Amino acid sequence: MRKCISHLVTGVFLLATLGAPFAYAQEEGGESPAPDLGEMDLEQLTSLKVEKVYGVSKFEQVVTEAPASVSVITADEIRHYGWRTLADVLRSSRGFFTSYDRNYSYIGMRGFNRPGDYNTRVLLLVDGHRINDVIYETAAIGTEFILDLALIDRIEIIRGPSSSLYGAGAFFGVINVITRSARQIEGAEVAASAGSQHTGAGRLTYGKSFDGGEFVASGSTYKSRGNASLFYPQFDDPATNNGIASDMDRDRNYSLFASGRLQDFTLTGALVSRDKRVPTASFDTIFNDPRTHSIDRRGYLDLRYDKALEGTGVTARVFYDEYRFKGDFAYEKGPDDPGFYPASYVNRDDHLARWWGAEVQASRQILPRLQLTAGTSFRDSFQKLPNYDAVPQGRRLDNNRSDLFWGVFGQGELRLFEQLIVNVGLRHDNYQTFGGVTSPRVAVIYTPVEGSVFKYIQGKAFRAPNAYELRYNDVFDSNAANPGLRPETVRTSELIYEQYLGDVLRTSLSLFQNKIDNLISYQDLPSGQVSFGNADRVKATGGEFEVEGQWSSGYAARTSYSFVSARDEGKDQRLDYSPRHLAKLNLTAPLYRKELFAGLELQGTARREFSHEGVQAVAPGYLIANATLFSTGFVPWLDASLSIYNLFDRRYDDPATTDHRQSVIAQDGRTFRVQATCRF
Repeated sequence: MRKCISHLVTGVFLLATLGAPFAYAQEEGGESPAPDLGEMDLEQLTSLKVEKVYGVSKFEQVVTEAPASVSVITADEIRHYGWRTLADVLRSSRGFFTSYDRNYSYIGMRGFNRPGDYNTRVLLLVDGHRINDVIYETAAIGTEFILDLALIDRIEIIRGPSSSLYGAGAFFGVINVITRSARQIEGAEVAASAGSQHTGAGRLTYGKSFDGGEFVASGSTYKSRGNASLFYPQFDDPATNNGIASDMDRDRNYSLFASGRLQDFTLTGALVSRDKRVPTASFDTIFNDPRTHSIDRRGYLDLRYDKALEGTGVTARVFYDEYRFKGDFAYEKGPDDPGFYPASYVNRDDHLARWWGAEVQASRQILPRLQLTAGTSFRDSFQKLPNYDAVPQGRRLDNNRSDLFWGVFGQGELRLFEQLIVNVGLRHDNYQTFGGVTSPRVAVIYTPVEGSVFKYIQGKAFRAPNAYELRYNDVFDSNAANPGLRPETVRTSELIYEQYLGDVLRTSLSLFQNKIDNLISYQDLPSGQVSFGNADRVKATGGEFEVEGQWSSGYAARTSYSFVSARDEGKDQRLDYSPRHLAKLNLTAPLYRKELFAGLELQGTARREFSHEGVQAVAPGYLIANATLFSTGFVPWLDASLSIYNLFDRRYDDPATTDHRQSVIAQDGRTFRVQATCRF
């Protein structure tokens, strides 16, 4: 695996840096070919065309001045690579990896992915609205994500701690999803797709702009039978269907989105509901029983006000959110169950959270070289976490709680010289459960010459224990809750070097170290159940390198390599579930003018070692390929694509958590999707 990654990185680096002349040679007829890089002088090479980003500092700035390592994923990339979910997007991004247990997709970032963590250490935003719920603090990235990907204009991936601005959850980074405006749609869109595993989806979107405002509305639906037959050798017995889970991979959802802007006010609402069967018999449920499934429903309303008042930019929002999880788990009657119970029954989680809150911030250039930003936020939430056996007179445990939190933050950006910027941020958050936490961040950004950028960042972030970790227990073990949990913290140092060569090539090198204390992790109880505790201390040191090229002909290439050494210092061993090496390659090529494109991506992940039920296990490394053909412009109102995933039908596995009897979960082989979008 290490040899494959080395060859991949070397080859793609040469392709990205030396292949520009071939890209220029494919310009459309009638256009003048762009000059060869070798013929460009220094002034031409450093004539920057740099993207802007909002989420790093809560005001718009060019990426070269943002105090973080940032990637921006565009709507064109989403189409050209056939990405279906946010998990697909992250898998292709530098330093990220994901795992899938055939129920949820989990984020791994810079070598870190923990069992029982429902993506709580990455903050997910949609147009600045926090998507992480207040029960599990989940950043949903699979088919339970609240948006259809076709509604996305761009995605800002911000690496490093950002609690100095956003508070809890911005532990390893922030993913800020920005939706398309009505001006980008201007009319109606009808989309449909079909693919392997009896999968189908549809979408209807309408956008209209007018003087002083705009309006967007969209509805989507998705249905998949999933893999019709999944074999798990741990259940290979005639009593359990010889280890075959039949029609247990079903996945269905629908989502709604609407946004309207009038002058300085924007009202947005979104809703997603997703129902997924669970084929793995996790949590010791009955194997191959269709009663075991999970339903996630997430929605929100957000009213935002944006105004420039005498040189001060003011943003304020009030919001209402709701999240509901319903999990049905089929069990056989056990010796400790009451005698009147049937031979099998359903144990049910029926969790509900509602919360509302407000945020206000202001940003002002008070001196020619000083920009100040300050703000405050609060949130009031209520959670119900009942667990009960769905039989008459069955056992029941109720768990209701409320929580109030507030936070204040400030940030200053001082341009000491034209080439030197110092960015300082500080935030204080206060929780009813454990008190206050203060999060600082300091960044120095130095541009010795145009096109060369050095950034040094030090910061501290925290993650508050969520309601699930603090309070949840079930009828099988009422002692699993741990209300005494403390917040976990991370201290990060990072050095970044970015080099731009005109609007053609960009390179980025990051070296970082994360030190994590009071890490919240699973702990086994004598009953065999699990609880959460502040148990571990982790140190992770690594680096990331990326080369990206974009040519006016339509060619694009991006390759990255990441290395991380993560150790559990308390146990003096490598951190479980942590791959040392990641390698990515994305290539886009116009096959006919700029109307037919081919997209190819390769993703390499090194082996992941971990302990499973006291036994050392491993998920071997893998290299998979995905390919997409995308057409636009052949028919003015029609876009169409064909995508093949896991092109070479490789067998690969993701690690399973202690909730599963399996140590690894097999992933899908070769699948395909065809999609068409009509615009009116």
